[in-house]
Amino acid sequence: MALSGALAALLLVGPSHGYELHATLEAELGSTWVTRPAQVYLTLGRMHRDGLVTSERIRQETRPDRQRLTLTNVGREAAEEWLWRGPTDELVVRLAVARLVVPHQMSALLDAMINERTAALHRLRAARAEDAGGFREEAHDAEIRLVEGQLRWLEGLRPHLDEIVARPRVRPTDERAAELA
Repeated sequence: MALSGALAALLLVGPSHGYELHATLEAELGSTWVTRPAQVYLTLGRMHRDGLVTSERIRQETRPDRQRLTLTNVGREAAEEWLWRGPTDELVVRLAVARLVVPHQMSALLDAMINERTAALHRLRAARAEDAGGFREEAHDAEIRLVEGQLRWLEGLRPHLDEIVARPRVRPTDERAAELA
């Protein structure tokens, strides 16, 4: 869901085309979250098939035609659901995309993520206290440590949130990006 959620969320600000969406993700996240153009286009095709986006062909004189993508109402709901209640292993991507599309809601989104991770931590600790035998305790310990790390990272963002939101949007800088943009 990460890629389709991220693409849908990027479209919350308005229509775009596949290359621009890919370039935005690549520019914002760099090597921490690698997507290939082929993955983006396959995912956009599935999103179109599933009724999340519509497309309009934009003719270009010197380049191949582009497909301008627009969210449907169903796509808008899916994008908002992903931003606010998406998978916890996608926290970084969700916040990176939110910074671009809903900067005015970053504080509320961060609070929601912290609340969700805190509740998960309480559930894990309760489950660990009840489990005995096998490798259950160690497995719960591993999950607890992961959630504690996520919480430390999320809490560490809070003092810098205004600065993070105010950072300019990163634009692709290579010659190919400039040529295709």
